[in-house]
Amino acid sequence: MDYLPNNVPISIPSYLPSILLSNKRIYRVPSALIMIVSIALSACQSQATEKNMTNKTTSTSAFTQFERKIAQRMSLDIRYFCPDINGKASVPTSKHCRQAVTELPKELAQMISASNVGGIVLFAENVQEIAQVVKLTDDIQQAAVKSVQGKPLIISMDQEGGRVARFAKMTGFAGNMAIGASYLQHGTHFAAQVNMVIAKELKALGINNNYAPVVDVNTNVDNPVINTRSFGESASQVAELGASAVTAIQAQGVMATLKHFPGHGDTHVDSHLGLPRVNHDRATIDKVDLAPFAWAIEHANPAMIMTAHIQYPALDNSLFVSKSGEKLIRPATMSRKILTKLLREKMGFDGIIATDALDMAGITHFFTDVEAVVETFVAGADLAVMSFKVRTPEDIDKFYNFIKKVAKVLATRIEHNEYQLTEFEQSVVRLNRYKKQYVEVSKESVAQQLLLANTVIANENHIITEQALANAAITLLKNNQLLPLNIAGIKRLHFVVANQQELVALTYAANSVLATILPASEVKNITISHFLADTAETDKQMRSLLSEADVVIATVDIKTASLVDLGGMDDLTPSYGSAAQQQEKLTYATLLKQQLTLAGKLGTPSILIAKGSPFLINEYSELADTVLLNFDDRIYESEKKQSISPGFNASMAVIFTKNMARGKLPVTLKN
Repeated sequence: MDYLPNNVPISIPSYLPSILLSNKRIYRVPSALIMIVSIALSACQSQATEKNMTNKTTSTSAFTQFERKIAQRMSLDIRYFCPDINGKASVPTSKHCRQAVTELPKELAQMISASNVGGIVLFAENVQEIAQVVKLTDDIQQAAVKSVQGKPLIISMDQEGGRVARFAKMTGFAGNMAIGASYLQHGTHFAAQVNMVIAKELKALGINNNYAPVVDVNTNVDNPVINTRSFGESASQVAELGASAVTAIQAQGVMATLKHFPGHGDTHVDSHLGLPRVNHDRATIDKVDLAPFAWAIEHANPAMIMTAHIQYPALDNSLFVSKSGEKLIRPATMSRKILTKLLREKMGFDGIIATDALDMAGITHFFTDVEAVVETFVAGADLAVMSFKVRTPEDIDKFYNFIKKVAKVLATRIEHNEYQLTEFEQSVVRLNRYKKQYVEVSKESVAQQLLLANTVIANENHIITEQALANAAITLLKNNQLLPLNIAGIKRLHFVVANQQELVALTYAANSVLATILPASEVKNITISHFLADTAETDKQMRSLLSEADVVIATVDIKTASLVDLGGMDDLTPSYGSAAQQQEKLTYATLLKQQLTLAGKLGTPSILIAKGSPFLINEYSELADTVLLNFDDRIYESEKKQSISPGFNASMAVIFTKNMARGKLPVTLKN
């Protein structure tokens, strides 16, 4: 029974869609028209309901079946939420809200139940402690099963390893380029081992979808957003490692996500901030950009592929008119030629096509929020990710209306034969099929789930795997016959580091390695001096420390700034990339260069331990005698409250012992 706005019931006979009734006469009509009528009736109901909605709508009867299915095809982030206080807004606008959601507010729980939203994306702000995450994900699923749909949600997170890893308590790893560096010696071993660990830990936390692996082929040295997130510049190597990662993730019961289709490797614009364009010809696209996706589809059956907000003229040069009236080439996320004709039909992908975040500037600068969802659905995407921001109770009601607006516009597109209802239903079926396979509500209590999580997250075996990757990936970029150091001639080491945490981790690494090759009494005889970036030593003091040292060991972390490191457009505040932040980086860079230059003048041997982008190392490496690269190493705190860096541990083993740096750089550096 559906209702028109005047609340006059219209009975739809059980024998539809073969016939329609009108004034006691029977007309045979095409099934497509029946579908249009059905949508039209839903739209009428939607308009009537929207007019009667109060500001606090939570009733599931507020949505038609079509609208609930629209919501099923959306995934929202819940990074921040600011509840009303005493009935009044707690922040001036939702943009001012920075209250992290670590516990599910009752307002968001009601929204999940009422709207039938299909997924939730978690960020670093949401995942702070193991117990807290287990409770949060369980509460989300309990709210989801109270919906009309009655099914749990896809809970997603970016836990790639390396520079993009949202939960610091998990085992960290050195990232995809480190795995690529290990390929020559170890093949796909670390792609499998690392992603198995990541997936196992996500599963224990109640997270069922990892936005990984990145299979973009890094062919642009100036790429700000991919960089060390890529396995390397060889399409075949990226393909092998990517497929291995997918298989490992999904073997643990977590959906893997290949990204960013059709390839983000040859861009110099961050799609968080603009709309990149790849001008490859079709042959290059097939041979390089698409190759890892095609290989994984054939060999690993990925559950999900994420689209890129990128223009690919060779794949689709059709134009759209932006909200400002500008004519532009359609981005892949909104391209039917790319998502349906190429990915779905030609490449044979039958998994979930998810968009990259729709709040990124590559979309929001050109489409309204409703247009963005409708256009990507028409293009062939199944899941619209981060399509609407909910930050306050008022936003919840706006989200309900947003669902209705999307349904109304999409119904019009169906009516005009610009999109087929059968495709819409196929997307819903596809989402439910993968939910059935990978998504579940735990039958264990939260306390029991926590017991399991505590045995899994960053356990001893996982930490061993993390260190093993660091050991396998460490790459010698420059030596000058300095390594390994002749320990017999070393009495004083001088460290140059950016902060206290690095100093502690580097000192621990040095002492740990030295303890394996020297008696304890001799280790104590080696003096370690240091220079911190915030130390106020004079030039005279710095010169004295350097002249007395037998060797200088310096560290540097080099990254191209991208919002992906932080999480997304919510981080685009005056503080991101601010003058103060840039000055802080500039200060250490300047001081490091001064120290290395002075060491060279004094004849003191220098070793640089670098992590981050290998493309940005040249200005430092030309000043040091030896350069070791660790990629995206992390520093974590052990159970004994000791700061530990797997990369520093691996570096010190190479510096002081006969351990070889066996990593091979999987990209080519500029001269």
